[in-house]
Amino acid sequence: MMFSWGEQCSRGFRLRDGTYESQNRKKKGIYHLDLGFDITHLFEGLRLLSFVKSNGNAFIIHKTEDKSGTRSRGKQKCVECKDKIRAVSCTDEEVMLLTRKGQLLCVGKGHPRPLKCFSGLQVFQVSCGSKHSIALTKDGQVFTWGQNCRGQLGLGPDVPSATSVVQVQSLSDLPLVQVAAGADHSFSLSLSGALFGWGSNSCGQLGLGDTTDRHSPTIVHYLNSKKSCYVSCGLSHTAVLTKDGAVFTFGSGRHGQLGHNSIRDELRPRLVAELWGTKVTQVACGRQHTLVMTEAQRLFSFGSGDHGQLGRGNSHTAVPLPVRLPPEHCDGVQIAKIFAGANCSFATCPEDVDTVTDIVPWDGQPSLEDLILNWTSGSTQWKQTKLKEIHKTFSSLSRLNRSFLEHRKEKHFQTSTNYCGLDLPAAERSFARLLDNGAVLKQVEASVLEGLLSLNQAPVGVEGLRVYLLLTELLVVVLKHHQDSVLPKTVAGVICQLPPESLKVLRDWHDSLPFGTRKRHIEMWINALSQMLQQHLDISGPLKPSNLVQILEDMYNINTTKTGDEKLPERIFYLRLSDTFLQEDVIQWRSTKARTYRCGKPFVLCDYTFLMDLPSKKKVFDLDCTWTQAENQQHQSYLNWFFGLFTSPQPDLFHLRLKRESLVEDTFQQLAVCSKAELRKPLIVHFDGDSKNSLVYTRDLFHHLFLQLVSVDSELLVLNESQTLVWFPSQQLSKKKKQQFFLLGKLCGLALYNQCIIQLPFPLALFKKLLRLEPCLEDLTELSPSIGQSLQYVLNYEHDVEEDLHMYFTINWDKTEVELDPSNPGKPVTNGNRQEFVDAYVQHVFTTSVQRAFEEFRRGFFQVCEESTVQLFRPEELRGVMVGSQNYDWAIFKQGAVCDTPFYEDHPTILMFWEVFEELDEEQKKDFLWFLTGYRRAPVFGLGQIKMRIREKFVIDRCTDKHFPESLTCHSILDLPLYSSKEIMKDRVTEAIQSEAGFRV
Repeated sequence: MMFSWGEQCSRGFRLRDGTYESQNRKKKGIYHLDLGFDITHLFEGLRLLSFVKSNGNAFIIHKTEDKSGTRSRGKQKCVECKDKIRAVSCTDEEVMLLTRKGQLLCVGKGHPRPLKCFSGLQVFQVSCGSKHSIALTKDGQVFTWGQNCRGQLGLGPDVPSATSVVQVQSLSDLPLVQVAAGADHSFSLSLSGALFGWGSNSCGQLGLGDTTDRHSPTIVHYLNSKKSCYVSCGLSHTAVLTKDGAVFTFGSGRHGQLGHNSIRDELRPRLVAELWGTKVTQVACGRQHTLVMTEAQRLFSFGSGDHGQLGRGNSHTAVPLPVRLPPEHCDGVQIAKIFAGANCSFATCPEDVDTVTDIVPWDGQPSLEDLILNWTSGSTQWKQTKLKEIHKTFSSLSRLNRSFLEHRKEKHFQTSTNYCGLDLPAAERSFARLLDNGAVLKQVEASVLEGLLSLNQAPVGVEGLRVYLLLTELLVVVLKHHQDSVLPKTVAGVICQLPPESLKVLRDWHDSLPFGTRKRHIEMWINALSQMLQQHLDISGPLKPSNLVQILEDMYNINTTKTGDEKLPERIFYLRLSDTFLQEDVIQWRSTKARTYRCGKPFVLCDYTFLMDLPSKKKVFDLDCTWTQAENQQHQSYLNWFFGLFTSPQPDLFHLRLKRESLVEDTFQQLAVCSKAELRKPLIVHFDGDSKNSLVYTRDLFHHLFLQLVSVDSELLVLNESQTLVWFPSQQLSKKKKQQFFLLGKLCGLALYNQCIIQLPFPLALFKKLLRLEPCLEDLTELSPSIGQSLQYVLNYEHDVEEDLHMYFTINWDKTEVELDPSNPGKPVTNGNRQEFVDAYVQHVFTTSVQRAFEEFRRGFFQVCEESTVQLFRPEELRGVMVGSQNYDWAIFKQGAVCDTPFYEDHPTILMFWEVFEELDEEQKKDFLWFLTGYRRAPVFGLGQIKMRIREKFVIDRCTDKHFPESLTCHSILDLPLYSSKEIMKDRVTEAIQSEAGFRV
């Protein structure tokens, strides 16, 4: 049974008794049609009406139009077709029939013909406009054909029409569940409620806030997070139903078809307020009217009533009003479906409710979790039965994208730029099962690689980007199975080709992921990059490592913004790098620094220091300095050759000839006159005219120089309040002082360049400024704890700062009164400007007050070291490399010691020595370290770096007890006499390591 009302509403249908009802054209009421069969689907256009019986037979009713423009229907005619039909839709001239097997047939003037373009594809839905059609396939792909004068095909402005079926490529990665066509506009709806429209927009029927036509699918942002679940289109208006039962309409309102009690157009989706409080379950748009049904089986209509299509005569209405069905036919009747035709309406009431089904592509389809469980368990004969299923599932990334949605509380409907809508733990668990069957995993990998070839590189909206998070979870499993997979590199290449706005969404999603998920993804990309670099793949090819590095760099930058337990340790980003790889990379790095590139700089890992641990950075720095030294030596050799000077066979070195009693003066005097090229040669130091074994003096030189330069008696630098750190003076600099800071910078650069640890008690702020980073309040607290804590107190103060603390932008620094805001002397500190005050304080201490002194220091420092090479380090790493560590693990120091013959590990002299060493206090042990190596602080990587060699000291007179131990500091060699007793050894050792003893040879 069926109810119908509107233009020619009952004409053409054959009734139960085999007759066709003769309808009075002037009567505009609601008709009860006793058909004798159930209608499961129906579509009516201006010239055609088609419907499907519950037995799968399809019928067509043609319409004719006389000279006065009056249309009338003919009689229903059965379509001769062997297949059972599930759904129908009509253009102005043709009927599209969708079979239950997913085949699409076209009926024009002849017999049904299959659309061969869909060969091998299963269609799940078809919708037609006036002169175009749109179809949705089982794997979520959208195809269109017909006219494209208003962009209704979604293929771009350069396609006037399409006589054959064409895929809408921009929607290929979306999990779509519905398509709908208006006269000249189209829509598709995703599983998570995202709505995409294209085509005519003259009245705002696309809901985009304007009246500009769209030739490509465009997301309707105004419906984001509204849980849209169904869309219907009229001539030039659109209605959207949400899962909560709300209705939004937009487009032409000329006839009141939007239901907003007005006849104006709406350019954006607007809630039909009159329906608020009732849950709508169905909505259907006719040409110029709209029909809705509520959960309580009540029908409402609004819009044009010229032909009685509202069920209330020929009146118009701009608000939803009830449709009153004939009461004599309503007892016990349940309405299953409503259909809005061009100028009429229908409500079907089947006798067998089970025959009514909604056409939703994914109903009845097994979940990916179930599929994977099926593939990886049971019989090993999966190849014969599951190969096609695996390929279909993973080669269609749209199908992958609809999997693992967060269904709890329907959260996937909240998918946005800040939330991915995925249940990634479920994906992790499911993909992990693939490891149980390597053959299945191999086929999955091959299918994904094929699917990536057709992936849309300009995603519409954000839902299409979810597939990249799922692919990342899959890559974790793939790399566990075999690390030489090409899939990670391919996925990285696709990601890096995404537009900037899409990459930003992926970054924001990564930022919102839980700690464990972020860690898992980062480790996967690190493993993939490590494997790629070890294989020495073509760094300029399409699978280049820079793609993986770009992804990791984004993840690293996100991690730097995290705090506390949410921040991953830096070491998670460190690559496993061999010495051979580092050497080759440094060579390439040095080459790129010396050249300019028009077509992009080649990939060099040294440009991405966040991927390198400190030992790797130190190796790179030392290699670069060594080769720079060699280059400067070669330069001198070339000059000798050019001028015909072949007389000097001595190595080309940078010599400092100094006197012990005037160490600082001599050093500064010689540094002042040396060239940049001289500074970059290997350093050798001579004292008091002695040239024998003079190389061993280098470490001792820096130790004693900096002891003097940073001492209390030094007038060059200013000690802090606790006399533990130094900083630059803030007073005006004389020409001599400027020169001294320039030379101090040279000296510091020279120590770093020659791999010497120095006594440089500057705060971390110095090393930040060398790397062009701004110091912060934490740095000021390190230099002056009292000031830093006071400023933090001001920031944390919970009451009125101005009224209670009486502070001003006037401070006293380095015995000088300073206005931090010179344009406003005496400016008070308030709650509103206290952060400005603190920032200005820090800026004055570390920048403004010492600008000239620091700039001279910096200029001297980079006379020796290349700035790009120093940029390898972070501030705390640079300080550690230059100044060393205060982590003294003496047990590790002992473990690293070796003995030369005749000594051995259990030799009495060796056992005696370690007993003496253990009895030294902490400061004496540091003195011994200085005696052995030339510096009192431990190397940045700890005392395990020091491999002390103990050998017997040869004594001519055999009176060993009279002699002191000696050291060769450059090689950490200890020459130890064979003492007769522990007491004598302790006396000689403690006397030898006294700092007043001077330079050791």
